[in-house]
Amino acid sequence: MGKKYPLLQSQKFTFNSILGPGCVIHGKLETEANYHVVGQVFGDIVELENSNGILWINKHATVRGNITCSNIVIAGKVEGNVVASGTVEVCAGATISGDIESEHLHVDTNARINGRLSCSNGDQLKKALGNMVPKD
Repeated sequence: MGKKYPLLQSQKFTFNSILGPGCVIHGKLETEANYHVVGQVFGDIVELENSNGILWINKHATVRGNITCSNIVIAGKVEGNVVASGTVEVCAGATISGDIESEHLHVDTNARINGRLSCSNGDQLKKALGNMVPKD
Protein backbone atom coordinates (compact mmCIF):
# COMPACT_ATOMS: atom_id res chain seq x y z
CA MET A 1 0.00 0.00 0.00
CA GLY A 2 2.97 2.37 0.44
CA LYS A 3 2.60 5.98 1.46
CA LYS A 4 -0.24 6.57 -0.99
CA TYR A 5 -3.04 5.58 1.37
CA PRO A 6 -2.58 7.12 4.86
CA LEU A 7 -6.13 6.28 5.96
CA LEU A 8 -5.51 2.61 5.25
CA GLN A 9 -2.28 2.71 7.24
CA SER A 10 -3.72 4.64 10.18
CA GLN A 11 -4.90 1.50 11.90
CA LYS A 12 -4.40 -2.23 11.73
CA PHE A 13 -7.42 -3.86 10.15
CA THR A 14 -8.49 -6.47 7.64
CA PHE A 15 -11.02 -6.28 4.85
CA ASN A 16 -14.20 -8.14 5.71
CA SER A 17 -15.19 -8.41 2.04
CA ILE A 18 -13.55 -7.94 -1.34
CA LEU A 19 -15.27 -7.46 -4.69
CA GLY A 20 -12.63 -8.96 -6.96
CA PRO A 21 -11.35 -7.71 -10.31
CA GLY A 22 -13.56 -9.99 -12.40
CA CYS A 23 -16.77 -9.13 -10.53
CA VAL A 24 -19.48 -6.75 -11.75
CA ILE A 25 -22.46 -5.69 -9.65
CA HIS A 26 -25.55 -4.09 -11.19
CA GLY A 27 -27.62 -2.59 -8.37
CA LYS A 28 -27.20 -1.30 -4.83
CA LEU A 29 -24.24 -2.64 -2.84
CA GLU A 30 -24.64 -2.51 0.95
CA THR A 31 -21.41 -2.82 2.92
CA GLU A 32 -20.51 -3.39 6.52
CA ALA A 33 -17.13 -2.85 8.18
CA ASN A 34 -14.12 -2.71 5.84
CA TYR A 35 -14.81 -3.35 2.15
CA HIS A 36 -12.40 -3.42 -0.80
CA VAL A 37 -13.72 -2.89 -4.34
CA VAL A 38 -11.46 -3.96 -7.20
CA GLY A 39 -14.22 -4.80 -9.70
CA GLN A 40 -17.07 -2.73 -11.09
CA VAL A 41 -20.21 -1.46 -9.40
CA PHE A 42 -23.07 -0.01 -11.46
CA GLY A 43 -25.26 1.29 -8.65
CA ASP A 44 -25.00 2.99 -5.29
CA ILE A 45 -22.69 1.81 -2.50
CA VAL A 46 -24.16 2.36 0.97
CA GLU A 47 -22.69 1.45 4.33
CA LEU A 48 -25.14 -0.26 6.68
CA GLU A 49 -26.24 1.65 9.76
CA ASN A 50 -24.01 1.49 12.87
CA SER A 51 -21.02 0.44 10.81
CA ASN A 52 -17.83 2.49 10.91
CA GLY A 53 -15.57 0.95 8.33
CA ILE A 54 -13.39 1.96 5.43
CA LEU A 55 -14.45 1.52 1.82
CA TRP A 56 -11.47 1.27 -0.53
CA ILE A 57 -12.12 1.86 -4.22
CA ASN A 58 -8.98 0.28 -5.72
CA LYS A 59 -7.10 1.90 -8.61
CA HIS A 60 -8.51 -0.78 -10.96
CA ALA A 61 -12.13 -0.30 -9.79
CA THR A 62 -14.99 1.63 -11.40
CA VAL A 63 -18.10 2.81 -9.56
CA ARG A 64 -21.03 4.39 -11.40
CA GLY A 65 -23.30 5.45 -8.59
CA ASN A 66 -23.36 7.42 -5.36
CA ILE A 67 -21.25 6.34 -2.39
CA THR A 68 -22.27 6.89 1.24
CA CYS A 69 -19.92 5.46 3.87
CA SER A 70 -18.06 6.45 7.04
CA ASN A 71 -14.57 6.56 5.52
CA ILE A 72 -13.66 6.26 1.85
CA VAL A 73 -10.36 5.85 0.02
CA ILE A 74 -10.66 6.39 -3.74
CA ALA A 75 -7.84 5.38 -6.03
CA GLY A 76 -9.99 4.34 -9.01
CA LYS A 77 -12.82 5.88 -11.04
CA VAL A 78 -16.08 7.12 -9.51
CA GLU A 79 -18.98 8.64 -11.45
CA GLY A 80 -21.35 9.82 -8.73
CA ASN A 81 -21.50 11.77 -5.50
CA VAL A 82 -19.37 10.75 -2.52
CA VAL A 83 -20.57 11.37 1.06
CA ALA A 84 -18.63 10.36 4.18
CA SER A 85 -19.34 11.04 7.84
CA GLY A 86 -15.59 10.74 8.46
CA THR A 87 -12.75 10.99 5.95
CA VAL A 88 -12.53 10.92 2.17
CA GLU A 89 -9.09 10.34 0.74
CA VAL A 90 -8.64 10.89 -3.00
CA CYS A 91 -5.41 9.27 -4.17
CA ALA A 92 -3.07 9.95 -7.07
CA GLY A 93 -4.59 8.68 -10.31
CA ALA A 94 -8.18 8.73 -9.00
CA THR A 95 -10.89 10.27 -11.18
CA ILE A 96 -14.14 11.50 -9.65
CA SER A 97 -17.05 12.99 -11.58
CA GLY A 98 -19.36 14.12 -8.80
CA ASP A 99 -19.57 16.09 -5.60
CA ILE A 100 -17.65 15.15 -2.44
CA GLU A 101 -18.98 15.88 1.06
CA SER A 102 -17.10 14.84 4.19
CA GLU A 103 -15.86 15.79 7.65
CA HIS A 104 -12.20 15.43 6.62
CA LEU A 105 -10.77 15.49 3.11
CA HIS A 106 -7.36 14.57 1.72
CA VAL A 107 -6.72 15.08 -2.00
CA ASP A 108 -3.53 14.08 -3.79
CA THR A 109 -2.30 16.66 -6.30
CA ASN A 110 -2.42 14.02 -9.07
CA ALA A 111 -6.12 13.25 -8.55
CA ARG A 112 -8.85 14.52 -10.88
CA ILE A 113 -12.14 15.81 -9.50
CA ASN A 114 -14.97 17.26 -11.57
CA GLY A 115 -17.50 18.39 -8.98
CA ARG A 116 -18.01 20.44 -5.84
CA LEU A 117 -16.19 19.84 -2.59
CA SER A 118 -17.84 20.35 0.78
CA CYS A 119 -15.99 19.78 4.02
CA SER A 120 -17.63 20.55 7.37
CA ASN A 121 -14.18 21.45 8.66
CA GLY A 122 -13.30 24.51 6.55
CA ASP A 123 -9.62 24.42 7.51
CA GLN A 124 -9.46 20.81 6.33
CA LEU A 125 -10.78 21.84 2.92
CA LYS A 126 -8.21 24.64 2.58
CA LYS A 127 -5.44 22.23 3.58
CA ALA A 128 -6.67 19.54 1.18
CA LEU A 129 -6.77 21.99 -1.72
CA GLY A 130 -3.63 23.93 -0.83
CA ASN A 131 -1.53 22.38 -3.59
CA MET A 132 -4.28 21.89 -6.14
CA VAL A 133 -4.55 24.09 -9.20
CA PRO A 134 -8.00 24.60 -10.77
CA LYS A 135 -8.18 23.50 -14.39
CA ASP A 136 -9.60 25.92 -16.95
